[in-house]
Formats: sequence, structure tokens, C-alpha cells
Amino acid sequence: MTMLKIERVRWSEHWRELTEIRRRVFVEEQRVPIELELDEDDFTARHWLARYGSEVVGTVRLLADGHVGRMAVAADYRGRGIGRALLHAVIDDAIQQQLPKLELAAQTHAIDFYRKEGFQPIGDSFMDAGIAHQSMTRTLRGTQRLGEDGRKFAVESLPDSALALASLSRRQLWVFCHSLEPEVYAQPRLIDIVSTLARRHRDSEIRLLICDDRPLRESRHPLVELSQRLSSSIHIRVSNPKQHGELSEYFLLADNEATLVHSMRRGGRAWGCFHSRPTASAYREQFDRLWQHAKPSPWLRPLV
Repeated sequence: MTMLKIERVRWSEHWRELTEIRRRVFVEEQRVPIELELDEDDFTARHWLARYGSEVVGTVRLLADGHVGRMAVAADYRGRGIGRALLHAVIDDAIQQQLPKLELAAQTHAIDFYRKEGFQPIGDSFMDAGIAHQSMTRTLRGTQRLGEDGRKFAVESLPDSALALASLSRRQLWVFCHSLEPEVYAQPRLIDIVSTLARRHRDSEIRLLICDDRPLRESRHPLVELSQRLSSSIHIRVSNPKQHGELSEYFLLADNEATLVHSMRRGGRAWGCFHSRPTASAYREQFDRLWQHAKPSPWLRPLV
């Protein structure tokens, strides 16, 4: 079975492959002048290649100031999630670099694609190389580094901070929440992160502890479906109300180092810390106690 591979590469070593896929898409297909397609930024940018087997099928680059560009996918391979995989690689890298935001100029037909990945339009559309474009930006919240940054920070965006914590998990990701709220736990990027984590090691462990499984019984939640396919690594249990009835917080834990906490009240306080074993251990003990009294849901059981 041919697998998609996304790899970060050096311009000095892979310039021929990078130039060729961009030439096919931008110069031949979209009629962009070659002198506009190649520029001096290529020498200092971070580049990625997408490969299907031995064939190069896509590329993207990231500049030091957070500008994403030169996203190109070969015509025969579009619609297979390659562009999304490339963009996710860039987002993960930007978070690791602690960049505050990403910016890009999207061709107008691709605005919805980028919007689904958290980018928002800014300003009016404009023409570049004869093609209509729209400037877009995405703020990167919660860019503290797991195991390196011990600061406690206020969470401005729970979905973004959950993505940041999950993307830095190496072995374990434990979640205590009400019912896998879609705005946080159904994000396509989060599903990809959990899927990768679950397959990374034999001892990878994702525990999802929910208070109410009723909202999930009739819906097709992507995280539930993933747990049904990867049941040896991803486990879902329903908490006993007698155990969580007096609690006031939900939380996420990564590798007994990182903690992300938010109030059970909508709009309540939320905070995180990506490097404090004492803090993480206290919430881990609480999670263990809840997990021991929780039970699997008969409606969410793994596929046979």
C-alpha cells in the first residue's frame, strides 16, 4: 500500500524536486512567470515535500516571519488530503518555533480550505501574478513548549491550546471533559494528532473520560470513530456522577508534564502550564481516581 509521507527538507539538497513540483503547478498550470515563482526567500525558508511512494506530489514553505507560501499539490493528487497534511506540518513547526501567528496569501478558490484550518481573511482581495488572492492569518495560541516552559498562562482559545498541548504529547494524552465538545475535540487537526500519537509507540495511551455519552450516541464524532479503529491505544470511559459531581474543572494532561484546565462553567476561567510535574501529578491523581470508577459506554464500544 502506497503511503503519503511529509518531510521537511533543505533547499540546498532538494531544490530540484522543490522547483519541479512548483514549476508544474504554478508555471505550467497557472501560467505564473518563472521569474515571479522563484525568489531569494527560497534559500532561507523552511521547505516541506509530500511524497506518494517515490513521487513528489506536493510542497509548501514557511518564512522566518511566519508567512506560509508556495503551497502546491500535483493535479492528479488533489482531493486526497495532501494539502491539509502539508499545512498541518507547517502549523506544528510554527508552534515548536513559538511563532505568534501565521500569514498567507490564499488564492480565492482556496479560502474555505484555509478557513477550516483556523485562518481568517484580512482586508480586501488583490491580484498577484494575474491570480486573485486573499490575505489570511491564524493566531497561534498556547505556544509554550512541553517539558521546557514552566510558565502558567491564561488560555484565550481553548481549541488552539488543546491543539498545542496534544501536538507536543509524546506518549500519553488524558482528557477529562463533558462529552467531547466538537469545537475542541472534533477539530480535524486534533484527530490527526491523536491518530499519529496512537500509532507512534506500542505503549502510546490516549484516555478520554467523559461525563455524558448521550450527545455521542447518535452522532458520528471523529474521535469516537478513531477510538473504535484504534481501540488498543485509545480508550473511552464514562465517569461516575458520584465521583465527579463535586468537581468544578475539566482538564487535559500530556506525559505527566503538561496541564490544561478549564472551568465546567461555559465562559469560565481557563489556564495551562506545559512544564510542571507537581501540577500535572495532582491532576493525574484526580484523573486516576475518576478512571477507576468509570465504565465503558455500550454505545461507543470498539468495532468488532
